[in-house]
Amino acid sequence: MALAVLLGSPPRPAGAATSRVAVPLGALAGLHDAGPADGRTTLHLAVELQPKADLDALAARMSDPTDPAHRQVLTNVAFVDRFGRLPDARAAGALLRAAGGTDVQVAGDGLVAGALMRISEAERLFGVRWEKWTDGTRSVLAPSGPLTIALGGVRDVRGAVVATSPRLADTRPSFTYFRGDWYEPVRFRSMTDAVDNGGSGQRIVLVEDASDRFDVNDLAKFLAAEGAPPGATSSRVTERSFVFKNASSECGRDDRGQEAGLDVSAAITMAPLAEVIADYDDVCGGGNDATVALARALDLDPTVLVLPVVVGPADGPLAARYGQTPIPYLEALVRGIPIVVPAGDDGAYGFKEDGIERPRVAWPCVMPYVICAGGTQLGDRDGVADEGPWNDLDHAGGGGISVEPRPAWQNAPGDFLFSTAYVKNRIVPDVSADASGHLRVYWHGYGLGGVGGTSESASLIGAELAAINSLIAPSRRLLTAGDLYVLARTTPQAFRDVSRENDRGWKDNNLRPLRKPIPKNYRGFLPTPPPLVKGCAEQQPDGCAVTTGFDAVTGIGSIKEHAAVDALR
Repeated sequence: MALAVLLGSPPRPAGAATSRVAVPLGALAGLHDAGPADGRTTLHLAVELQPKADLDALAARMSDPTDPAHRQVLTNVAFVDRFGRLPDARAAGALLRAAGGTDVQVAGDGLVAGALMRISEAERLFGVRWEKWTDGTRSVLAPSGPLTIALGGVRDVRGAVVATSPRLADTRPSFTYFRGDWYEPVRFRSMTDAVDNGGSGQRIVLVEDASDRFDVNDLAKFLAAEGAPPGATSSRVTERSFVFKNASSECGRDDRGQEAGLDVSAAITMAPLAEVIADYDDVCGGGNDATVALARALDLDPTVLVLPVVVGPADGPLAARYGQTPIPYLEALVRGIPIVVPAGDDGAYGFKEDGIERPRVAWPCVMPYVICAGGTQLGDRDGVADEGPWNDLDHAGGGGISVEPRPAWQNAPGDFLFSTAYVKNRIVPDVSADASGHLRVYWHGYGLGGVGGTSESASLIGAELAAINSLIAPSRRLLTAGDLYVLARTTPQAFRDVSRENDRGWKDNNLRPLRKPIPKNYRGFLPTPPPLVKGCAEQQPDGCAVTTGFDAVTGIGSIKEHAAVDALR
């Protein structure tokens, strides 16, 4: 079989350089080999080239606010000159195209080339077979050995492993089950301490799935309605699309523009003067970790990048399941572009898979190169704006503790309230914002609330960063998660410490699934209620608790823009 595959591979020029790439197989834990994979399955491949210089080391240094290199950010041109390999990236694109790849993309950084390709074509290109692995509930498609590609200096081939069970985005239902008001943008801004005239000169890129585009008519109604964000105009909102997909709920939303509509509305609410670009791709397709979409978004030279999608679980070491850190995350950090991602909407799960009932944190949220957004519930308490941890009985912000080392900068005020063993681990989220749908948005012509999730939180936080950074000197801007922790230590009043209970009384992010309704006149045995899943149960017996200072439910808290600007000016 192996000989047949090799004989069917595209011919390689004599003496041509090749690379062998080991694929991370952590997703196969607990599964058994069920035979060959379906060759018709589409892979979202991203070929990453080894940068000309040590990008990983530089990103690690620049992520640490105490390092002299921290704010020595590179322009797009300087980055390409120092790290890029554009001729080789074009050669990688040509290889993918010659092997049958479609939608071939070569990123402007000269380090990433991507394409859609059927498994049968990938087997011929890489000289290896794909197998199906399953436990009867979950299934994963993965190559049976290292990939061989006729190109030297290949760092990684992403997208070769596909979890065939539907991947969840950060929100599954159409609406949350919150109890409270829907606030017009002006009122929402006042409750979140938003600054005036925020976002000028900033460019926020939202990487969205093409199955869920927003409706420009809804945006027009949002901006024309009473209480619209002051200064916001539709002319600053644009869309780019790189793939056609029918409207669907593949990302977990109701479909037809709910996700992108919410994210765009959230962004222009908090940064009314910023340019906002919705970048559509197939980021919710199985096996796609958004590497190509993020690399292409970086070509736009954004000042803030938001990926409002949870990609997958992080049960163990990240390298075992996701390999090396994708280049776009390293590139964004080195270029001074904060990437904001959601913590997830499945409480302690962060990312939930069928058949797994245990706390889990989410990737890419747990990486040290992103700002991980948790969820809160905004509301009025006796006429005073207040926030509590988001928990609506069915969904809650997904925070917790990973097995990754705690970054040096994660040294927040207050106690971590964990043993010395666990305080050494990366804890998420970093900061939080409303996830309970209290911002009134428009969807299919109707003004509504209750549509939320930590994707909303990520968009709100990304826009808050844009608003703050637009009003302060470049040398003082908030560019990384580490900058937020430094600000929290030096100016704790720049954050609202989400330590009070909300109107439900929850003080945690434990997942309390609703019992399904019993049919009328049902006389059989009552079904067993869904289990309560407690986050951080190994560290805190009752689950992650909201406490004064930093905690694993809301992180540092929510950003207070006025105080942050005053401190950074």
